Amino acid sequence: MPTSYSETITQKIPALLNSELRASHAGETGAVWIYRGALTAEFLKALFKRKNNKTAADKGISAFALHHLETEKQHLHIFENDMPFFRGSFILLLWIAAGFLTGFIPRLIGKDWFYYTIYCVEYFVDEHYEHQISAIQQHGGAPKKVLTLMRSMQGDEQDHRDEARANMQHPPSFLMKCWGEMIGKGSAAAVSIAKRI
Repeated sequence: MPTSYSETITQKIPALLNSELRASHAGETGAVWIYRGALTAEFLKALFKRKNNKTAADKGISAFALHHLETEKQHLHIFENDMPFFRGSFILLLWIAAGFLTGFIPRLIGKDWFYYTIYCVEYFVDEHYEHQISAIQQHGGAPKKVLTLMRSMQGDEQDHRDEARANMQHPPSFLMKCWGEMIGKGSAAAVSIAKRI
């Protein structure tokens, strides 16, 4: 049975907004760890190279990942400090692990695999923010700053998507497209779970 304290917390914002903020917070947490996973893979790849000097392409990926990591950390900061109080996901460690592997695995495989992964992730995130903002607007009860901040973050994700696609040197292969489908379906499932747990 909920205490009066927990009832007060859950009554601060509508249930729909609480679940949407929880899902996006989990997503931004995962995004931070995508880039940490990619940078870890980049570090390991450098260790096993015969030459210590990175190629221009390697430096480009490192710069890309570091820049986007900072943006995702800013997004996470917004959810944790500038949004109305919401209950975070109980399985945040799962989203951290999933994010790490989503960045780590494709970066080990190759540059285009990594960029295509980011493209697919950000394509999903852009659509998710659009559906989310629409649902919150229709439901009502959300502070105006919530929608303003979400629109701003959505713009960042669109830039990330377009930059990742532009950095690909070749069209995605059949296997990459299969991986992209898995990313999309996995992201959709993660959102659905994070809204509840």
